[in-house]
Amino acid sequence: MAPERRFIQDPVLLVREWSRAQLQLQPGLRFDERFGVLFKPNLADANRVTVISGGGSGHEPAHAGYLGEGMLDATVAGSIFSSPNIRQIYRALEAAASPKGTIVVVKNYTGDKLNFSLAAERYKAATGQDVRVVLVAEDVSVPRSRGKFVGRRGLAGTILIHKVAGAAAHRGLDIDRIVQLCDKISNNMGTIGVSLAPCYVPGQQGAETGHSEEISLGMGIHNEPAFDRLPAETPTEEVIKKMLNLLLDSTNKEHGFLPAEAANAGRRVVLLMNNLGGLSTIELGALTSLVSTQLKSMYNITPCRTYAGTFLSALDGRGFSITLLSLDDSEEASTILSLLNDPTTANGWASSIPIDQWTKESGISESVDQGAEKPRRTSLNDIRCDKEAFVKVIKSIYSEVVAAEPALTHYDTVLGDGDCGTTLLAGAQAMLQGAETGSLPTHSLTQGTLALSEVVTEAMGGTSGGIYGIFLSALAASLNHLYEENTPIDVRYFARAAVEALTALENFTGARVGDRTLMDALIPFVTTLDRVSKDQPQGLAALEAAVSEAHAGSENTRNLQARFGRSAYVKDDSGMQQTKEEEAARLPDPGAYGLVAVLNGLLKGLK
Repeated sequence: MAPERRFIQDPVLLVREWSRAQLQLQPGLRFDERFGVLFKPNLADANRVTVISGGGSGHEPAHAGYLGEGMLDATVAGSIFSSPNIRQIYRALEAAASPKGTIVVVKNYTGDKLNFSLAAERYKAATGQDVRVVLVAEDVSVPRSRGKFVGRRGLAGTILIHKVAGAAAHRGLDIDRIVQLCDKISNNMGTIGVSLAPCYVPGQQGAETGHSEEISLGMGIHNEPAFDRLPAETPTEEVIKKMLNLLLDSTNKEHGFLPAEAANAGRRVVLLMNNLGGLSTIELGALTSLVSTQLKSMYNITPCRTYAGTFLSALDGRGFSITLLSLDDSEEASTILSLLNDPTTANGWASSIPIDQWTKESGISESVDQGAEKPRRTSLNDIRCDKEAFVKVIKSIYSEVVAAEPALTHYDTVLGDGDCGTTLLAGAQAMLQGAETGSLPTHSLTQGTLALSEVVTEAMGGTSGGIYGIFLSALAASLNHLYEENTPIDVRYFARAAVEALTALENFTGARVGDRTLMDALIPFVTTLDRVSKDQPQGLAALEAAVSEAHAGSENTRNLQARFGRSAYVKDDSGMQQTKEEEAARLPDPGAYGLVAVLNGLLKGLK
């Protein structure tokens, strides 16, 4: 099997260029390329403790991303997932030399532990300077019976120690005090990771990873096997529940590493949500909310600090980890929280607003009850209409959109970003809900149409939501000013209003017939409705002809080149491997196709 596709397949080039990039991201740094050491200059003149860290690459932004005022002073990078050698680490110690001493933060992995410890001992013996190794081992997934000889692994909690140690050093605290603070964190911190899929080392094949489709609970940051596997269909809430139980259940003889009081509601808790590299920002944010909700509902814990981001990745691993730091009311704990607040220029750190600095408690505001019809503030006349007919039209539109959604989604997946079908369906569902709950004023032609514009705009969003919203709003206004008492509400009346609404819409978009957009169906619909209704103002003949022309306009988009919207960026051949059917005929524009479904629903509902 070929290697996973990447822009940079050479792992050596990858590490070197990442390190070089830091010189642009933080001007003033120095890079010893031979030994893979990044450092701040003139550290010997700082007259304070210095802090360094390092390890295998592949965990970015760790470690170079934490170089900066208020965090690390030097970092040393090994190859992907491999510890730097003793000579590299020795060079980092030389670069960070200080008469006040140096702290070396190391994750507890055999290679890192041995190489960093030996380099530190050699450096101390050669220079007489004080060097302390702070070992981070906070993984709660490694059971005591298995880890009694090698200890637990160091995970994302390492970054909290980077921050506290670096901030303490910049405050001028002595080396004993900094080590004491680091020990306080280590003794009260736990991390648990979970993954859907492993990461892939650049240049290596993506097959034969030894990982199944199951959810890996406790997987390490180097693709180490998990201690437990959960069925792939396990709900995310249940996965989080198991993770928090492993962190906070002190009665668990194998995994209960945090002190018993860690689950007490009165403790001050720091939550760090870490992306292992392969999650989107929005997914990590949603997971952060789910974790926070369970901490509150199951343990009555509200974190006093919440951090979310990519702090210690596993290349592109599809997973995340939860780190909890549980602190008491001691002065030492208060110092740790204060140090977390200190500013830093490190580009990998994401700050958190302390809860005690909030002007008021955060909360979810109550929405206005949509369950009952309420008076609407509008200048529109209340033009009465058949309420049951209005509701039937909405239900008919919903049915047609539901039927068209699979094809619509397929078309937009090939030609755009794949959301056109679900977006239109969301609008139709919102209309249906409003009709069924009575929140839409379906007794009024004008106010009901205006309400529909608001509903679809809110439910759909994006370009299509805006277009439907503008057209419906303008249609409501036109229906209002064209209405005259004792004037029949017939097709001609609607046609005149539709012409004005289309004119209003054309003021906001330059798309016209031939541009491969929704307008290729809407414009023929309105113009045909206007033309035919002049001779046949009663009945549905004009509407039937207009819907037929809209369908023809939609079908014609198969032969057009897009000039608006996302499909304008897609190559003529769609940029993808086409099926034989798609090779024979191009796909219609999704927006136009979706509008035809809406118009079909309108026609069938009125019939």
